[in-house]
Amino acid sequence: MHGFPKASPESKGISSETLLKVMKKLKELEYINSIIILRSGHSVLESWQYPYKRETPHQLFSLSKSFTSCAVGLAQAEGLLKITDKLITFFPEYAECVTDKRMLEVSLEDLLTMRSGHLVCSTKYMFGQQDYIKAFLSSPLDTEPGITFTYNSGATYMLAAVIRKVTKENVREYLIPRLFKPLQIVSGIWECCPQGINLGGWGLSLTTDDLAKFSYLLLQRGKWNGKQIIPEDYLAAATTKHADNSMNTLPDWQQGYGYQFWVSRHGYRGDGAAGQLALVLEEYDLCISVTSCLSDMQKLLDVFWQELLPYLNSSPLPENPQAYRKLQEYTNEFKIQPPENSVAKKTVNVCFKFEENRAGIQKCEVIGNENSCALTFYTVNGIEQLRAGFGHFEFSVIQLTDARPHPVAAFAVWEDADVLKISSFIRDGIYRDVWTIDFSNPEKPVKHESLCSCFRPLKPAFVLSSAKKY
Repeated sequence: MHGFPKASPESKGISSETLLKVMKKLKELEYINSIIILRSGHSVLESWQYPYKRETPHQLFSLSKSFTSCAVGLAQAEGLLKITDKLITFFPEYAECVTDKRMLEVSLEDLLTMRSGHLVCSTKYMFGQQDYIKAFLSSPLDTEPGITFTYNSGATYMLAAVIRKVTKENVREYLIPRLFKPLQIVSGIWECCPQGINLGGWGLSLTTDDLAKFSYLLLQRGKWNGKQIIPEDYLAAATTKHADNSMNTLPDWQQGYGYQFWVSRHGYRGDGAAGQLALVLEEYDLCISVTSCLSDMQKLLDVFWQELLPYLNSSPLPENPQAYRKLQEYTNEFKIQPPENSVAKKTVNVCFKFEENRAGIQKCEVIGNENSCALTFYTVNGIEQLRAGFGHFEFSVIQLTDARPHPVAAFAVWEDADVLKISSFIRDGIYRDVWTIDFSNPEKPVKHESLCSCFRPLKPAFVLSSAKKY
């Protein structure tokens, strides 16, 4: 039991044919990892695209911001802060670090609405520093606070730091008895800065079932099983437009910004890099939770606007067991299909040596047979191995330059007689990596491509240059 009773789509005013069309459109995107659609408190669609698993907590990236916002609302209700408070009042010990007097006027509401006065994300000043609070407070501002919207994960980090200051707990620990435990969510990892403060703007991992609970809590205006979990007045304000973001180019990113929530063309949402989504549509008594690794998040929302919302009904439809069975069969077989080889497989056993690179890879051994292959990386931190199957997935755990290890699934294909291509998927996040080994090119035989790498502050793209065969 994962928290929500299942119901046929028809019983909740949605045809199974409509949801099948939605799933097929989602299949065209690279890649939807999972989806749960709830209507009237019932699950009408849920699916995990293999090799992603229901039980695996998934990195939420900036969707973490919406949880931090809830913590601020709770702390305000408990009298620990007011969102009109100036940020510097929580950190008087840093007053001498302030280099721009306008920083003294930044309020918590300015941070919540991404109007801190920065015109670039303030993590620019924070990454690589030991003290993120000092780095933020000493950073220069470009405008007066409270005026111009600039998406700013560093601003959310400062909200997490304020929660830590006033509660003596990290956001995660503060939310456990107030949010996570009432919703029966086992709170996952929330990554921290060098000083041990939750990152706030990113870093939280939850399962899709947990994300669906959060989405439904929002749909119920902060109420769960008859009990008010998040203050309704705060949540109403948080999901209303406060900041003008019409300068953005994508239509669902220019409808307005609340307190760490985006206003959409329909409803509102919390979202994170590459398509982590908690979409709330009160008008339709509907919420949608998604994890994915997409390069174009607008296409994801467009599927729901075009293929789902126009076909919703306010009353039940006649049951259609045959269509419902087809939908279930499709969702049960929703998977990434490794390609079959078009050229003959062969056995390889080669080792390449690398010049200095940011990944710290010193050499890489490539071993393969007709069934599978493996890349064994010898790095400055130890030995790691990526395994891949021909025509099927193989599983391993890889860390390399990231902050923590990740479960990985990978498949391989011979593109021609001399070129081996390995595609890997981090199963708890958005990262997709492609390794191409060209055995006919002794100067630069190994090429690495990191997809979604622009969302990867803790895992920079590898620089694998001038590799030489042993």
